[in-house]
Amino acid sequence: LEAGLRDIADACATPLSLYVKDEQNYGANKDAGLDVIARLVDAKICVSVKYAVVRKNPSDDPYLKNLLSRVDASRVISGIGERPAVAHMRDFRLNGFTTGSGCVAPKQSKALLESCLRKDYDRAEQIRALFLPLEDLRDEWGPPRVLHSAVALAGIAETGPIPPFVSALSKLQQDQLRPVARTLREKDV
Repeated sequence: LEAGLRDIADACATPLSLYVKDEQNYGANKDAGLDVIARLVDAKICVSVKYAVVRKNPSDDPYLKNLLSRVDASRVISGIGERPAVAHMRDFRLNGFTTGSGCVAPKQSKALLESCLRKDYDRAEQIRALFLPLEDLRDEWGPPRVLHSAVALAGIAETGPIPPFVSALSKLQQDQLRPVARTLREKDV
């Protein structure tokens, strides 16, 4: 895997961003996998790591702690949206997060990031709570199809038909999503 990632970076003549979604993404031996990531970062083959291992309690994450013992936190971003963002930035000193729900409420997502960067975690938690109803539906039904529909149902833009290999939300799901998407959007303008 390590040799393959080096080959990809070399062939593309560009450094990589690694995606960690599961503790075994970089091999069955977790520590050896983390060592691979660290070597790739040290060699400047990898410039960033998107950390997306889902935890019931994102503040209790020994695997992330072990990653950060090898890779500087400035190279790692929280990669699971708003749900764990505050815990990851506060407890592990990650310097940012990725968003999906931010396509419905970009100003609130930016305010969440800025609150965390200012270390105003009480305000960050208040903002984070605005996203949880949409985040819950994303987790339950699948992020791409929920966000695709949420953008349209919130009145932001017509998104057209869902791409192949992704099933559309049912009418019942759309009816459940509509008020959630609209409420989040209304809190953004």
